[in-house]
Amino acid sequence: MNRDIAVTGLTAHDIATLWRIPKGTIYRYAHTYRWRRYTDTGRTYYHPDDVTTTFDTLSLEEG
Repeated sequence: MNRDIAVTGLTAHDIATLWRIPKGTIYRYAHTYRWRRYTDTGRTYYHPDDVTTTFDTLSLEEG
């Protein structure tokens, strides 16, 4: 039986709080790095793997 595993997404507010960055930066990163996203009841959720991969890559570039 083939089932897709539901992945809980992160909102822009979640990301801004966790990484302490402005929401405008989040929207720019989402566009630039082509984060997967979905909308549920009017709220946009970003795929956690895309978010963490972006921030891991950016931290390696800075360090």
